[in-house]
Amino acid sequence: MSYQALARKYRPQTFKDIVGQETVVQTLQNSIRDGRIHHAYLFAGVRGVGKTTVARILAKALNCAHGPAAEPDNTCTICREITEGIDLDVREIDAATYTGVDNIRELRDVTQFQPARDRYRIFIVDEAHMLSAPAWNALLKLIEEPPPHVIFMFATTEMQKVPATIISRVQRNQLRKITLDDLIGRLAQICEAEGVDAERAALEIVARRGEGSVRDSLSLLDQVIAFSGRTVRAEDVSIVLGLSDTNFFARIVALIADGDHGAILEALQEASDSGRDFKMLYRDLLNFVRNLLLLAGGAKESILGASPEDLATIRSVTDKLSYTELLRIANLLLRDDETVNRAEHQRLAVEIALLKAATFPRLRAVEEALSGGQTIPSVRPAPKPPTPTPQPRADDFLARLQKTRPMLAGYAAAAQSFVKEGNRIVWTFEDRDRAQPLIDERASLEQLAAEVYGTRVEIAIETGGGEKPNGRRADDKPSPLRDDPVVRSFQKHLGGELFKEKR
Repeated sequence: MSYQALARKYRPQTFKDIVGQETVVQTLQNSIRDGRIHHAYLFAGVRGVGKTTVARILAKALNCAHGPAAEPDNTCTICREITEGIDLDVREIDAATYTGVDNIRELRDVTQFQPARDRYRIFIVDEAHMLSAPAWNALLKLIEEPPPHVIFMFATTEMQKVPATIISRVQRNQLRKITLDDLIGRLAQICEAEGVDAERAALEIVARRGEGSVRDSLSLLDQVIAFSGRTVRAEDVSIVLGLSDTNFFARIVALIADGDHGAILEALQEASDSGRDFKMLYRDLLNFVRNLLLLAGGAKESILGASPEDLATIRSVTDKLSYTELLRIANLLLRDDETVNRAEHQRLAVEIALLKAATFPRLRAVEEALSGGQTIPSVRPAPKPPTPTPQPRADDFLARLQKTRPMLAGYAAAAQSFVKEGNRIVWTFEDRDRAQPLIDERASLEQLAAEVYGTRVEIAIETGGGEKPNGRRADDKPSPLRDDPVVRSFQKHLGGELFKEKR
């Protein structure tokens, strides 16, 4: 008989075999015992946690010849055929290739027929989020009111892509990631069954790399056993999976903190020479930084699950960097996590991510400068002799005028000349009409000048043709319209100008 992968060979066949999903298992078993069987189920969770497996076991429990039962007996013909995937009444559908409306219409036609033999006609739709919107719409009415002999089971890794109208019509079961201890225990059981002598430290590395997925962990264990044979050691796992050690990550974090770009590139070259996978390297680096944050934040060391040697290294790094600094470094690294995962040129992506993170010292220096040098007193620069404060220039006054009174600045731009003589500013205009808006605002202009120069400044406005700054032209006659307060207000606030009076 050909070799069967561990993930397939040890796939759970009963509810009691399922690891780490006690809440979901209890919910399903209680519903079967109480006869509260739903017409549609949705199993959601990350890859490899048992979504499709739970659906298959539920199908066996419902259709078992001695059921419905909280546990399928796995001895009857129905249970065996469902396990082998040849039961005519339990149909598994890959949504990635079953997305069209015509496929759903065909499915709808099939549901009208009674099961050929089993108690229920069950449809298990894997990767359900891949169904198109038209396909979901075509399926909506069928899910809402299916025939009594039909049960739908959907499995998805991306529940957010399933329409809300579907979620509201199904019984949702969220499968969580498997805990590290549960994973290690499961791997140990399988190693014992396979006659493999495996160190706990080796299984722990495999479980951590599996990231809560039983299937991923078993695939990695398969790979390690193929390399090391019947004896599995932590060193073998490191060689096969290309893992990076704690000392390497401690060195990387120290180089980031120092902003040493050249040394970072040299370290990555060493990683490349040793054949390390850069995507995995970056992920392990993030896990190392997380451990630093946990320890610096006061968490118990048991949470880290690190060896005594690794704990000593982690402590040495946390002693050199403050909690705030570690948070800053972690944030800089986390920003590029998705980019590294999706990058085609992963080494380049990791190099860029680490070099960007190595700008940390520059950010720290800016932070120190903004806080007056009190963030890191030990590296505070020596005080420099005070430099004389530059005195405001005439241009500074015009710039302030443009910013605070743009309309007046527009009138001022029409002046023939602008001169600052000591504590006196002189504007010269061609005629009085152009100067009048500034004459009206002389008091506010002098106040603005005092704010800019820090002392009282006189505003003088001169006009051509022998006109006096504060007087009326000799040939001007009193004008009720010109002197009207409403008209003057319009001139002041809206910039109006009286050209000709109509009588």
